[in-house]
Amino acid sequence: MKNWLSKNLVAYTLREMFLLFSPAQRRKSIRMIFLTLFIAAMDVFGLASVIPVVYIAANPEKIQTNPYIHSVYTYFGFSSPQIFVLVVFTSLVGLFILKNLLAVRLNYIQLKFSYEISYDLSVRKFNQFYKTDFTEIVSGNSTLYASNIATIPTDLSTGIVVPMQNLLSEMMVVLLMITLISIVDIKLLILLSVILIPSTSFFYRAVRNRSMALGKEKNAERNRMYQYLYQSIHGYVDALLLNKVRFYLDKFFERQKKLNTSYASLALLDNIPNRYIEVVALLGIFIIFIYSLITHTIDQQFLSFLTIFAAAAFRLLPSFNRIIVAIVKIKSSQYVFDIMRDVPYSQAKELLADDRPTEIPSFNKSIRMKEVNYAYKGSNQKALNNISFEVKKGEIVGFIGTSGSGKTTLFNIILRLIQEQSGELLVDDVPLKKNEVSGWRQMIGYVRQDYYLLDASLSQNIAFGKDEHEIDEKKVWECIEKASLSSFVSTLPNGIHTGIGEKGGKLSGGQKQRIAIARALYHNSEIILFDEATSALDNETENEIIETINNLFAQKKTMLMIAHRYTTLKKCDRIYEMKNGEIIKVLQYNDLIRERIQI
Repeated sequence: MKNWLSKNLVAYTLREMFLLFSPAQRRKSIRMIFLTLFIAAMDVFGLASVIPVVYIAANPEKIQTNPYIHSVYTYFGFSSPQIFVLVVFTSLVGLFILKNLLAVRLNYIQLKFSYEISYDLSVRKFNQFYKTDFTEIVSGNSTLYASNIATIPTDLSTGIVVPMQNLLSEMMVVLLMITLISIVDIKLLILLSVILIPSTSFFYRAVRNRSMALGKEKNAERNRMYQYLYQSIHGYVDALLLNKVRFYLDKFFERQKKLNTSYASLALLDNIPNRYIEVVALLGIFIIFIYSLITHTIDQQFLSFLTIFAAAAFRLLPSFNRIIVAIVKIKSSQYVFDIMRDVPYSQAKELLADDRPTEIPSFNKSIRMKEVNYAYKGSNQKALNNISFEVKKGEIVGFIGTSGSGKTTLFNIILRLIQEQSGELLVDDVPLKKNEVSGWRQMIGYVRQDYYLLDASLSQNIAFGKDEHEIDEKKVWECIEKASLSSFVSTLPNGIHTGIGEKGGKLSGGQKQRIAIARALYHNSEIILFDEATSALDNETENEIIETINNLFAQKKTMLMIAHRYTTLKKCDRIYEMKNGEIIKVLQYNDLIRERIQI
C-alpha cells in the first residue's frame, strides 16, 4: 500500500495534504470537491443545452413535429416559431451568463480556501522557527528560514492545492462528458478513449521526471539568489571597500538567470499540452478520414459521425489540457512536502507560540548555577565544565576570560536559549521549571555588542514588540532619561517618533547601546545582562556608557557583565575569571587591576 501511494501521484499528494490539513480544513476540502463536481455538472449541462437550441435553429419545422418541443411551444403560447427561437437563444445566453457568474464565485471560494491553507502553514512554520533549538538557529541559513516561512507555503497553495482542485474538476468534467457521449454513441466513446487516453499518458510519462527536477531546481536557485542578494545588501560597505561589488552582482545575476530559465522551462511545460493534444486530435480525425477513403465508406452518416467526433474531441481538449497542466504542476511542486512535512496538523498545537508566561518565578534572593555542564553538538570539549556560582539580588557581577572560555554560553543558559546538559539553574534556591521559562525571560534585559534594532521609530525600538498606538510614551521618556538619551532625542526632527534606520544605521555605537539599556528598563527587567556591551566603542563613548550603567546601580538592578575592558567592571561586587569552560578565579576589581599590572 505504501509503495503504491508513493508511485501514484494523486493518491500520494492527497495523503500528504491530508496530513497537513486540520480536521476543519479536511471537511472544507470535501465541500470543495462537491463544489468542483457542481461546477463540472454546470459546464456539461451548458454544453448539452446548446445541442437542442442548435437543433431547433437548424430545423424550425421540428417545433411543430417534435412532440416535446411543440408542447413547450404551446404551453407558453408563442405566436410564431421565430419568436420561440429568439426566446430560446436569449434563455441560453442568460443561462451561460448565470452559469459563468456562479462558476467565478465558486472559483473564488476555492482559491480563498487554498490561500487560507497557505496562511495556516506559514503560521506553523513561523511558530516552528521560535521552537527551534537556539544552536540550530545561529548556525542556520536565514534565507532558508525566510523562504520556508513566507514562500514555500504559497508554493504549496499555487503548486499543489489549486492544481489539485483543477485536476479533480476537469476529471469530473471528462467523466460527465464520457457519460454523455456513451449515451449518444458508444463507438465514439471508444474511439476518443483510444486516441486521447494513451497520448495523455505518454506525454505525462515523458515529462514527469523533468517537471519534478525543474521544481526542485527552481526552489534551490531562488534560495541561492536571495542568499547573494541578502549578503550584498548587508555587506554593502565591505563590498564597496574591498571592491567586490562586481562579484555580488555577477553571483546574483547568475542565479537569477538560472532561476528564470527554470521558470521558463516550467511555463513551457504548461503550454505544451494544449498544442500536443490539439495535434493528437487532428491526427485522429486524419486517420479516421484516411481509413474511410481506403475502405470507401464516406457517406452522409460517416460525415455526421466525423463532425460529432470533432466537436466532442475539441470540447474535451481543454479539459485534457488542464488535467495534464495540473499533473505537471503538482509533480513539479512535490519539493514543498519535503519542507512542510515537519509541521503536520498533529503537531500544530505543540508549535503554537505564546508570549504569555504561564508562571513567573519568584526572584527575591539569588540566582545560582550548580555544577552546570554543557557541550555543543559535534564538539569533544565542554563549553561549560562543572560551573557553580551565586549572584544575590541587587549584586553586580563581572565575567572575564579569553574568547571561547564559556562566558557567552553561560549567559545563554541563564537566558534559557540553551539548556544545561547536567546541573541546575536555581532561582531563590528552586530549580527553574519549564513552565516558568517565558516568565523568567521577561524578567531579563540583554544588552550585547551586536544588539538588534528595528527599522522603525525610536519609541518602537525601546518598547519593542508593540505597535505605535500601544506604546506608553510617558514610560518611554522615563527610560530615555535613565539611559542618558535625552540630549540625543532633543536633536531628532520627530523626537521619539523619528525612524532610526535598519539596524540603527543612523545611530552611533553609544546611542545603540543606550537604546538597548532603555529597552531593558521599559520592560521592567529586574536582571540585566551585558555581553561585551562596550567592546566596540571608543574610550570616550565607553566611559559615557559606563556612566549610564552606573546610573542603574541606584535602581538596585541585578547585573551580570561580560567585558574585555576591565574599567567596565569597576563597580562589580566580584569578578569571575573563566578559562576553558571553568571558573578559575574569583577576584575583586582592585585585585584584578593589581594582577594585570604585575603581568
